Amino acid sequence: MGEDATDAETIAVLVRRLVPASVGVKTMAPPRGRAGSAKLLKAAPTFMRDLQAKGCTLVILVHDLDLSSANNELNDEPRLRARLSALPVPKGLERAVCIPVEELEAWFWADQAVLDRVGKHAKASTSPHLIKKPKEQLKALAWRTHHKSYATNDNPELARLLDLEICANRCPAFAALRDVVVRHCAS
Repeated sequence: MGEDATDAETIAVLVRRLVPASVGVKTMAPPRGRAGSAKLLKAAPTFMRDLQAKGCTLVILVHDLDLSSANNELNDEPRLRARLSALPVPKGLERAVCIPVEELEAWFWADQAVLDRVGKHAKASTSPHLIKKPKEQLKALAWRTHHKSYATNDNPELARLLDLEICANRCPAFAALRDVVVRHCAS
């Protein structure tokens, strides 16, 4: 479950790559026009009940750590994690909280092949979570190279290309997500 449909689908692509083909993956996000952090926090309990009713056993709440936000609850990881962890979870459903720093688009900066798909003359980072405004940086890269805009709608395709091992080695939030998914599928 992500802040918007694009985030949810991007996470689903990554999770599908981590789990056996026999494991189903469902996505949920606040409706279009109602996306964003406040809507995710408000909608999550209902979404979790719906997912549990559909047979899900693990829900992953994905919320970007918006370091540029003036809202202290959105730019302070312990506070945000506590808020997401305090949401009621239906019996039989495990919750995992994933907080990409600063945005999940930072994960794409871990892999040179992904960056080359977006544009030229950018170097993968060994610490992508330290990149300020990674989504805006991807937009600038695409514009400099192709004179066209990168859009978050491209994220699921970029997630299909992402080297998961490199990403896990360079992005602590992705490594934690991978570990939860793999552990859950093994049990």
